[in-house]
Amino acid sequence: MKRHERQERERDERRKAILDAAGQIASEEGLERLSIRKIAERIEYSPGIIYHYFSGKEAIVEQLLQQDYQQFVSDLRAEGAKETRPERVFEQTMRHFIETSLADGSRYRNIMLNESPSVLSQTAVLFRGASEQRAAIGMLCGILRDFENMRDKEDSEIERTAQIIWSAAFGLILRLTVEKEIPAEQKEKLIDTYIALMLAAAKDLPGGSSQ
Repeated sequence: MKRHERQERERDERRKAILDAAGQIASEEGLERLSIRKIAERIEYSPGIIYHYFSGKEAIVEQLLQQDYQQFVSDLRAEGAKETRPERVFEQTMRHFIETSLADGSRYRNIMLNESPSVLSQTAVLFRGASEQRAAIGMLCGILRDFENMRDKEDSEIERTAQIIWSAAFGLILRLTVEKEIPAEQKEKLIDTYIALMLAAAKDLPGGSSQ
């Protein structure tokens, strides 16, 4: 292996170690408690070495969220690809979204409720044009577009529908995360009911172009 190739590999390994440590701390304590000092202590690096790879905490958070988001969307796409009918694709995708987010527990809540600009730059989904900048919203728009009653809808209305469906799932995830004592059977029924309601609402939107 050539010297520059070895150096590049070592650099990638250190960046990964920093991001892995940051992710662990975020899961355990929340993003607001993440710091360069804690990351350095976790992997036994000096703070100076970390600053050599990242300009600061905000850069680490942004990279961490981008990494997690890309993997999350990739997983959702893979789950939806198992079905062909749009209704089933919708059901499988949203169920996987909710169950995966619940498995993350407090980490999901800490990230999604964080108001810092660097976090919102990755998690905000309600702005106009979100379907072009947020792969998850864009993916959901694509699923909805395959519904027969949605085929003649304006892109803006499909985007708003996707934003509402996504936000409703977010609310359910937060409540299920906070209310930890809910029996598994009740959780499953709540998820089933959410999917049925959102699917019915999406299919019931009248077809045709809207302003």
